Amino acid sequence: MSKPYPWETGDHDTDWLGYFIPGSTVLRNRVGATTHDELTNAENDLVEVRVAELRADPTAVSRTYDLVHLQALHRYLFQDVYEWAGDLRTVGIEKEGESFIPPGEIARPIAYVAEQLNDLQHIGSITKQTKQALSSKLAFVYDCVNFAHPFREGNGRTQREFFDQLLAESGLGLAWNLIGISELHDACHRARADLDLEPLCAVFRRIVDDEPSYLYD
Repeated sequence: MSKPYPWETGDHDTDWLGYFIPGSTVLRNRVGATTHDELTNAENDLVEVRVAELRADPTAVSRTYDLVHLQALHRYLFQDVYEWAGDLRTVGIEKEGESFIPPGEIARPIAYVAEQLNDLQHIGSITKQTKQALSSKLAFVYDCVNFAHPFREGNGRTQREFFDQLLAESGLGLAWNLIGISELHDACHRARADLDLEPLCAVFRRIVDDEPSYLYD
């Protein structure tokens, strides 16, 4: 029987260290990066190539808008960078003092998101209503996905492609370039820490447009 991966031992502390190159704070990776800058630069370049491929051939990932879909997206985007691409994280993580859902419960908020999107016919039932209604629903669903934070790294990029695909189903797009990443992170933090979705709603009101990143037949 093969040994478990270093991040899949079942012991949180051991798993936490197992994600890193031994004796380092750099995540294990497929590109041979040994510094944070090297890994960041390689990740940005390689993921951009995969994004371009995926947008040229959207059928490469099945769009089911559930956990399977998120995992397939992450696997596709990060396949060149991380051995655990597409696998759910095995450790708890936090950013700026904000904890995301424990690893054993990741499936729960994503199942709720899938149910919500199914009820809304993949958001299509409200895209013909006001931008406020659409932005409010997008903020709510985005907050749920963000709280799940399914992967050890690469959650933000995966989420953005997930929502790009979702909006493209109705011929809409998301102009992420109109906001800074720090603004998005702050809006997500306010939604979770203060239970205030308005900053995230404001983000979506500003970036929803009629230029989809994906073109579907």
